[in-house]
Amino acid sequence: MGRDGAASWFMAVDDANPPFGPSTRGYQFELVLHIVRDPLKVIASVAQFILQHGEPSPEYIERHAPATRLTCEEGRILEPKQQLMLRASRYWYYWNRLAEEKADQTVQLEQLTSALPGLCCDLGVEYQPERVEKIPKNTNARWRYVREEPWTLEWTVLEALDPGLSNEIRGLAASYGY
Repeated sequence: MGRDGAASWFMAVDDANPPFGPSTRGYQFELVLHIVRDPLKVIASVAQFILQHGEPSPEYIERHAPATRLTCEEGRILEPKQQLMLRASRYWYYWNRLAEEKADQTVQLEQLTSALPGLCCDLGVEYQPERVEKIPKNTNARWRYVREEPWTLEWTVLEALDPGLSNEIRGLAASYGY
C-alpha cells in the first residue's frame, strides 16, 4: 500500500488473507475505482491464466463468489476448457458485482487515460500528461506463466454454456459501455 494507493482485483472483497498483496482491512481509501474490461477478453484470460494456472486464486474466488463453482453435472458433461470458461464467466459477472459494491466510480480500462484528468481533479492531484505518456501500454506478465497462445471467447460459446448467464453478462457489460 503506497501513498498513491493500490490496485488489485483481490481488493474487491474484504479478506484478511488475500493470496497476494495486502488486505484492504484497516484501510480507508479516498477514492475506489472499479476498472472494467471487455468481458469476452477477461473471461478467456481468466480461464486460461488464473483458473488453469493460478493457484491459490481459484479458491479465493470461490470463497467470495461461491456461484462460480461448477455443479457435479457440469463437471461430468463439460470438457475441461468449457469448464474453465464457464467458471471464468461466472467470475466475471459475480466479481464485478462485488467490486461495484465497494467502488465510487467505474471506468473502462480502454477509457482510463481519458478519465485521468477528471480523476486527478477529484483527488486534488495535478494531472501531468507527459508522465501518462511514459506509462507502457503493453505491461503484462502472462507470458511468464502461460506459454500457449491466448484463448479467445465468442458470445455464441458463452450462450451455449449458459444462456441465462450470457444474458446477465451482456446486460452488465452494456451498463459498463460495452
